[in-house]
Amino acid sequence: MANDIRFVRRNRVDERVAAGVAAVAGLAAVLAGLEPTGNTTIDALIVALAVGAATWAGASAPWFVGAGAAGIAAATSLSPLPALIGGLAFVCGLVVGLQRRDNTLVRVIVAGVALNVAAWSELEAFLGASAMVGVAIGIVLFISGVRRRPSMIRQRAWQAVGLVVGLVAIAALGLVVAAGSARPDITDGASLARSGIDELDAGNYDVAAQQFADAADRFAVVKDDLSGALAAPSRLLPVVAQNVTAGRELSGEAAEALAVAADALGRIDPSSLKLTGGRIDIEAIRIAEEALVDVEAALAGVRETIDDARSPWLISRLDQELDELDADFDKQQPRLENAVDAARVAPAVLGEGGVRRYLVLFTSPAEARGLGGFVGNFAEVEIADGQISVTDFARRSELEDAVRAADVQCSGCPEEFLQIYGRNGFTTGENGGVGDRGWSNITMAAHFPYVAQTAADLYPKSGGREVDGVIVMDPYVVQALMQYTGPIEVPELGTTVQPDNAANFILSEQYVLAGFGANPDRVDALETLGTEVIARLITGSLPEPVELADALAPLVSERRLLVWTDQAEEQDVLGRIGLLGALPELSESGGFSVAVTNAGASKIDVYLDRQVDVAVVEGADGPELEATVTLTNNAPASGLPRYVIGNSVGLPEGSSRLIVAFYGPAGLTTAVRDGEPVSLSSEQESGWFRYGSFVDLAPGGSTTYTLRFDLGGDPAPGDVDPVLFEQPLAART
Repeated sequence: MANDIRFVRRNRVDERVAAGVAAVAGLAAVLAGLEPTGNTTIDALIVALAVGAATWAGASAPWFVGAGAAGIAAATSLSPLPALIGGLAFVCGLVVGLQRRDNTLVRVIVAGVALNVAAWSELEAFLGASAMVGVAIGIVLFISGVRRRPSMIRQRAWQAVGLVVGLVAIAALGLVVAAGSARPDITDGASLARSGIDELDAGNYDVAAQQFADAADRFAVVKDDLSGALAAPSRLLPVVAQNVTAGRELSGEAAEALAVAADALGRIDPSSLKLTGGRIDIEAIRIAEEALVDVEAALAGVRETIDDARSPWLISRLDQELDELDADFDKQQPRLENAVDAARVAPAVLGEGGVRRYLVLFTSPAEARGLGGFVGNFAEVEIADGQISVTDFARRSELEDAVRAADVQCSGCPEEFLQIYGRNGFTTGENGGVGDRGWSNITMAAHFPYVAQTAADLYPKSGGREVDGVIVMDPYVVQALMQYTGPIEVPELGTTVQPDNAANFILSEQYVLAGFGANPDRVDALETLGTEVIARLITGSLPEPVELADALAPLVSERRLLVWTDQAEEQDVLGRIGLLGALPELSESGGFSVAVTNAGASKIDVYLDRQVDVAVVEGADGPELEATVTLTNNAPASGLPRYVIGNSVGLPEGSSRLIVAFYGPAGLTTAVRDGEPVSLSSEQESGWFRYGSFVDLAPGGSTTYTLRFDLGGDPAPGDVDPVLFEQPLAART
């Protein structure tokens, strides 16, 4: 029987030379700053031992292995100097091999250079690319070199490898147990933290505080699990240690920060922030502001910890979890900043240190205006150190009577407002002053800051006093507030207005109850309703801010409740929380809206229906914004008071005359009404182009406009996202 004999060539190695070069190579690799675990001391030890061991073994590796390792390291290096050194090492290894010289010094130097070139390569093709190249080179050098060492040395080398593998297995097993114990708490902690963010955003501070406190407890348990004896050996494992450290630091910092946030929110008493007896506690707002600042800082600390926990060695799963948590905080941060800023400016708005006076305009879209509806009544409100009082409540006609009696000039009105709407009652009086219809048409502008500035300028000239701000609310806001006042008796019309029917009463029912003839009691009825609503709100108690905000938020988003003050800082906050009513900024992707104004002095717009479709289509020269607007007058030709379906322009009853204004970008290319080209005027309002036209609609009549705007540029239609906003009408959609 033949004997199989396997021959492995063994090199004669000067072990002292190999060990010396290996030590130098290991120390040189440490200077590359590799971070397999994230701990400086442990990283230095691991890199030095690993590179040193592979370099030592390389002293007996086949020449082509050493030369190949140097060549691969040089070829993958992005650093010129290491690449050059690696290339020289490749040449040296090649020369030794071709000359069949058994030179220990050259072989071990080539191996050490190859490993150091890989360590300094800065290869970033993908996460861990340079590490993978270096580890692969080291493994090949070690295995091929040890196989050619004497048996005793081979045996000891493999024993050392076995010991390392055993220690790694023990460390990995301990980590698996510790991670398994921590996993439920990680899931629960993250879920509770997200719930806390949602509750904080909703203003449920007490619920958010409890959620954050519970999340802090869960993350504290996670930190304990990842800091315990079972997980301790894993800190020596490359890559794994990075994740353990990140998890431990993140859970610890999250626990501390969330506990701080919970404690801060616990200092807020929502019941102290509500209006009671006509007063809002300013000190309670200050306390809430300080608490929210602490919450903001605490959550910012969590985000900073997430950023600091980043490492190029992190495995994708943990990296994904960090991204998701960071995204949640990032999404919530602007809303928290708005809450902090609102609490910061609120004391000044509420008259801290001085009286603040506001003009409240009650509008009705039964007679449409660009902002929503015409002004029917107004109130003057004073606030001093949080105490609210109503100093006047009257009809709009009183302001117009005062204008008639004096030569009123709109000297403080915005110039652009006068350029567009001056002919509608603001430059039509004697000497170019305010005419009879100024206050009736003051809400024609869709940009509320223009309306508010004009009102603030005209009010003192119309018999009122200087005001610090202007508030607009329509019938749906009154209806929402009446949920807290209860039914209100209106004896002038022999009815009781129920909270759920208040908007309908103001928009239409009052006119029917007043009858077909002139009925001055109708106007008195509105004054009774308005004064009683305000009186009950002030003398009673409104709900906590969260409940009130939930009730009013949809009306704010529909631009039915708007607030403006004459302070720039306050305007900024009001704009960010949606109360300012400024037209949104027209983006490069364009935008569109349509606003109608009643030009027949009737209350027929309760029956107005509006349909708007906006799309981005491909035009001849690139993307175009196409808007289709259909207006339908559903009013009957008879059967209602003339005050509702009549008009002042000689049209048959039930007819509607409207000023239609389209808001869009500059590049209007097509304007068609019912298939025929239509001429539109063009002006600018707050960065938008306003294209206007008159239209008459018979009872049951309808008309359709189609407009196209050139957006310019090269983006495809799917990449364009136009800005849209809506004028609030009598019918809510």
